[in-house]
Amino acid sequence: MKILPFKYVRVTEGLVVKVTNHFMYSDFGIRDTGEMRYTGRRFVMGDTPGTGFIERDSESHSYHQFVRKGLAAQKPSYWRFLLGKEPSFKRELETVGKALATSEPGRRREILECYQNALTIARNHERNCRIIRGIKDKMGHRSNKFLVSVMSHYKNKNNQFEYDMRAVEFDVKNNYPPETYEAYMKAVEAFTRVASCRRIWEYNGELKGYAHQVFFDLGVFDFIRSEGYLPLIRDSHGTHYYLLPDSVIVARNSIDFDIVPLKDLTVASQELAIEETVDVLSSHLGDAASMIKIPKFNLTFYFNHVRSVVEFVHALDRLKETL
Repeated sequence: MKILPFKYVRVTEGLVVKVTNHFMYSDFGIRDTGEMRYTGRRFVMGDTPGTGFIERDSESHSYHQFVRKGLAAQKPSYWRFLLGKEPSFKRELETVGKALATSEPGRRREILECYQNALTIARNHERNCRIIRGIKDKMGHRSNKFLVSVMSHYKNKNNQFEYDMRAVEFDVKNNYPPETYEAYMKAVEAFTRVASCRRIWEYNGELKGYAHQVFFDLGVFDFIRSEGYLPLIRDSHGTHYYLLPDSVIVARNSIDFDIVPLKDLTVASQELAIEETVDVLSSHLGDAASMIKIPKFNLTFYFNHVRSVVEFVHALDRLKETL
């Protein structure tokens, strides 16, 4: 058990630096270097490396609060560090290893194997990032050619890890036929318009009249690489649903997940009349205009837009026709 939030590390001959033991958050393996510089969109990591979502533009105050809460959890906290609540590559690799030992051949095992390899590379990258931070702290505002050369050495190693990472990640584009992938990208584009709806609620049929506000995003699961990221649907119970071209990942966490074939899913949309909304839902959801039902997952979502919801369901139907 680690107690001190730092340690002294000998990084090269004649150089020892103070390196933090706190987990260092980054978007390594999630997107290419410099992408945020052009888009300005932040990556909000979840509880485990390689899983999270990309912040989207929104006028929703509640969504901004949701993002701020996720980012606040990334600030170094000695209490979280002491309790082992910070992300841990060691812990995640051990968990993946146990899951692989009991996993049957198939897509789930393939994703876990890619995730295990990606975690190994990401662990080395994150360690180097902490060393680089330690060298910068030691150098301060003074110019020191020796420290700069050592730091450049670690930066070059991290650049190599970028290439290594792409080789081990599960790449959506390389695992599906062109026709299916093209239809999938159109479904992703349609999903982005649904996610941008100002209000999305999940109706809980077990509690009559109760609806919970949820957020849809474009996310990443277990370092899966996709040009447009993975459509991410959240429910009120903490389960995340990630859309792949031929299936849906039903994720309780980064290791505990199921793969449900997309062909087995019925996703239906419906436009709502005003009086129907008032009858079914509580009064504060009177502006709901449409709904999506996914019976297999017992999910019902309400939206304050119609056209984008219908277009997304149609895009899903066209994607299923290619399978």
